[in-house]
Amino acid sequence: MAHFKDVDAIRRSRLKKCTIFEMEPTEDVIEVQNEYLSLAKNMLENVEPLEGNPLKDREIFDLLGFD
Repeated sequence: MAHFKDVDAIRRSRLKKCTIFEMEPTEDVIEVQNEYLSLAKNMLENVEPLEGNPLKDREIFDLLGFD
């Protein structure tokens, strides 16, 4: 649904402990922001919604691969 290039802005945002949308708007930051916005748009417009089902803690851990 999206392709995020190996852009240093993503690494820098993690080091600064902020989202990419909180970063100074440089060219590479804006490129990544646009990719995230495109992904969000695709997820909202082109995906059939599913009904949520509650899971017990153990089922969540199994789903995510935690022991």
